Amino acid sequence: MTLERGNAFTPVASATMIWPWGTAVAAGAVTGLGSFLLNTSLSSGLTTGIFFFALVGGAVALLGSKGDRRARRYAGAYPWRFASAPAMLAGGGVAVVTYLTAVITSGAIIGGLFAAVGTGLLTAAVVWGILGVIAMVAGNRS
Repeated sequence: MTLERGNAFTPVASATMIWPWGTAVAAGAVTGLGSFLLNTSLSSGLTTGIFFFALVGGAVALLGSKGDRRARRYAGAYPWRFASAPAMLAGGGVAVVTYLTAVITSGAIIGGLFAAVGTGLLTAAVVWGILGVIAMVAGNRS
């Protein structure tokens, strides 16, 4: 994928080019394990891990010194577009885990679908808002 002038540069490409995989996985694993141990619920641990994987990964991508300068410039120019990729990841992951938990534990196929969509949208909105503000503040620094 070339990132020359005039080429389309999507939020997903900018997020993955500067994504700190090690830090994001570590944050998701630690918080997910902590949530699992405190709540003794596998779904709680998974959803917490997914949330913090996306949130910490997006924040460190914006605030860290590693990564592609063009991707960082794109994130500074379009902060809300950049924040949409981690938000979709978090919202989709939480929605899938919530739906599978509802179907497995109570057999609620339709009710579980509505709960999963609502939880996924709320999670995506929170991650999108936090990362959008971080990108607006820190994205244009030199």
